[in-house]
Amino acid sequence: MDMNRNRILKLVTIVVLCGCVLGIAAGQEDKGTIKITSDPTGAMIEFDGERAVGPMSITPTTITTSPGTHTIKLSHDGYQDWSTSVDVTAGGISEVHGTLTPDPTPTPAATGSIQVSSNPSGAAIGLDGQWSGMMDKTPDTIPDVAAGTHTIALKLEGYPDWSTSVRVEAGRTANVHHEFPAPTPTPTPKPTTGSVKVTSSPSGASVYLDGTYKGTTTLTINDVSPGKHTIRVSREGCEDRSTSVQVTAGDTAYVSLSLSCPPAPKNGYIRVTSSPSSAEVRMDGAYKGTTTVTISNVPVGWHRITLSLSGYHSQSQDVDVSAGSTSYVDITLDPVSSPGSISVTSSPSKAYIDLDGDYTGFITPKTISGVSKGTHIIKLRYSGYYDWSTSVNVASGRTADVYGSLTVKSSQTPGAISVSSTPSGAYVKSLDGISYNGVLRTPCTIPDVNPGTHVIELTLAGYEDWSTSVGVNPGETAAVSATLVPKATPTTGTISVSSEPSGANVYLDNAYKGVTPVTIPDVPTGAHTVELKLDGYSDWTTNVEVTSGSSQPVSAVMAKGPAPTPTPESTATSGVFAICALIISGIIVAKMRRYKKR
Repeated sequence: MDMNRNRILKLVTIVVLCGCVLGIAAGQEDKGTIKITSDPTGAMIEFDGERAVGPMSITPTTITTSPGTHTIKLSHDGYQDWSTSVDVTAGGISEVHGTLTPDPTPTPAATGSIQVSSNPSGAAIGLDGQWSGMMDKTPDTIPDVAAGTHTIALKLEGYPDWSTSVRVEAGRTANVHHEFPAPTPTPTPKPTTGSVKVTSSPSGASVYLDGTYKGTTTLTINDVSPGKHTIRVSREGCEDRSTSVQVTAGDTAYVSLSLSCPPAPKNGYIRVTSSPSSAEVRMDGAYKGTTTVTISNVPVGWHRITLSLSGYHSQSQDVDVSAGSTSYVDITLDPVSSPGSISVTSSPSKAYIDLDGDYTGFITPKTISGVSKGTHIIKLRYSGYYDWSTSVNVASGRTADVYGSLTVKSSQTPGAISVSSTPSGAYVKSLDGISYNGVLRTPCTIPDVNPGTHVIELTLAGYEDWSTSVGVNPGETAAVSATLVPKATPTTGTISVSSEPSGANVYLDNAYKGVTPVTIPDVPTGAHTVELKLDGYSDWTTNVEVTSGSSQPVSAVMAKGPAPTPTPESTATSGVFAICALIISGIIVAKMRRYKKR
């Protein structure tokens, strides 16, 4: 039974396989074949309008397709496309061969050239109105010009523009030449003004023409109208000089003036005012009078002004003095009030306490009594620790608390403080109460500052002093920036008057001010007249311009005057006295004779 079943399955399998083979053979008999070749090979194939893909996409190749008429198109770079139709029969083989025609070589455009020259040379060349980007100058040759008629244009500064037409033939060079006409000379106009050249000794003096500032020497003033003019030269520290000059149209007049310049002052002045006034003034510890006072002959540099007045706290201010100028110190004194106190504690305790730079004799914890009202600097010192400082404000009758946490000294490197200010140029007045004597100016960096808290003070002439506390970390730079507040601008100036010889009487606007040398304070801004008088010398007068906050030096060399001659009136008076004396003598003699006769 099983054997019969196996025979039947094998028979079925053989029948199925035979059917498949017969089906495939029948399918192949329904197709045809096209063999496609080309010259050159490698042409791309389009079959019935669609691009062939795979191995059948380029020649040579063979394509199997259905019977019927089909379209073959071949294309190749550099060749013209080629196409044809082919009939395919079932089971048949059709052959297609395409010979491709190369693309035609384009015929180059027919061109020539234009050779362009001119006299004078260097003219810009334009071709058919095109100037942009053309850097050609005559003589030059323009290549690759299309055959035909063109326009050449020439431009040369100082000459009229010129253009012409030129015909260009293929493969040939056309010549264009132009003779520019000689330019018509422009007549030189007759000058209507002249000039003045001014020199001075020393140079750098301000020059005024008929009262109008024109510059500094050495100077040439142009476009000066013909005629007589006044030239004045002025230089700070020198006497003005003036002269007249005659100017001719087309010519230069020369003026040379030597100025008399007394030596520049080596010292300056300090003007000290206070509120209230009448305070005792000391400069660097030396008594200088009471406010208001102007201290003269002050050496250049920094000085300390200290004011004291009964019933008020003494106050000091540092001031920088420049040669020949006046520095101003204005201090408002604080009235003495009930003192306050400062309670000082620290970690660790038993640190030495300094108050405003002086050792108090106390150690922490301690309450320091009798401290004046205002801002003070507390500094703590302890062996093995970095110094610690801070500022503290003490109110009348109140106790201010200060606590300092000191930092143990170690191998850590010191830090620094970077200091800047607005405006710049401020002096570092002190650090922790220790004066820097004007050595550092902002912007600057204070090196080798011990880690801890420090108090820094800045000062700048014309601005209020400024201070703050700053913490410095080991090996780091702490930054401090100050915005300084300007002081009130003075509305007056001073005049410092000296003479040779000294001892001359000084008059300012006809008002007596003392004898030379003398400094006249509180002079309103503007022009003033200074007059000097000395017996045996001619009177001396000058005008001086005073500006706000400045000191104007006036130096006079007195000229000896003629001896006074007796007037007729004085001679007559002397004669009358002589006659009276003789009469009185005669009367006395007559009375004595009568007395003897008795």
